[in-house]
Amino acid sequence: MKKHLHLLLLLPLIPLLLSSCVAKKKHLEIIAAYDHQIDSLGNLLDTAGNRIYRLDLDVAERKGENAALLASQDKFMNRIIELDDEIERLQQKAASHAESLDSRLQQKDAIIAAKQEKIDALIATLNQRNTAMRDLEQALRDTLKQVDSTAYTIEITDGQLSVALQLDFLFYPGSTDKTHSAGRDAIEDISRVLANYPTLDVLVIGHTDNSPLRRTSIADKWEFSALQAATIVQLMTKKFDLATSRVMVGAKGEFEPRASNATPEGRARNERIEIRVFPSRESLIRDLRRRLE
Repeated sequence: MKKHLHLLLLLPLIPLLLSSCVAKKKHLEIIAAYDHQIDSLGNLLDTAGNRIYRLDLDVAERKGENAALLASQDKFMNRIIELDDEIERLQQKAASHAESLDSRLQQKDAIIAAKQEKIDALIATLNQRNTAMRDLEQALRDTLKQVDSTAYTIEITDGQLSVALQLDFLFYPGSTDKTHSAGRDAIEDISRVLANYPTLDVLVIGHTDNSPLRRTSIADKWEFSALQAATIVQLMTKKFDLATSRVMVGAKGEFEPRASNATPEGRARNERIEIRVFPSRESLIRDLRRRLE
């Protein structure tokens, strides 16, 4: 490359050298100056070439880095696309699952609503019976308002109404079948009220204290209380026309006291006839089934 530059630089000088008679020394000095200039330019050219080479390497390196970055970018973009697809798939799956859950919840809500409707109907039926029981309680209180309040009690417990009449108000002492007129009148009034509630059953229960039985013809106080209860049932059904299908007889004897038998007052409270009134099992089941249909 230096040789070619040397020739190029000498071409303009040849006519000058030929036309003028320059001394050989001068000629040599000029040539030396041009050679020096040529060497300087050659060095600059080499430096520039080296720099260009390094720049080419740097560009190539940058291109390699850029290609790697572009490849990584492509990978990342592909991964992003895959993730977007996965997210969309999961969203669709979640939406489908939510729709399925919503449908099942709606079905369950419908089932719950239907069951709640039946429960409400059953509660309404029971409330009607409770209302009827309270009406009966008031009717009995009204019909017995002329009777001495110490001779009876009326209460409602666990959906059942109980009228307890003291034995000395109903029966002569020690008797199982002889009744006082006031007691019979009270039984008649009670029977007349109960006749207005045909869906209610009646259980007449005899109770006594635990004192020794004075009648040898009766085995024990249990039998004694059963005979007294049977007498009241006969009055209610045969004399006062209460339906026999509604009335039952029972006896507890001394085994369900209301008070202590240690005092005369307690024994008097324990000797009683209890008329227990409650909804007929058959009619209750019938009404509840109607509500469930």
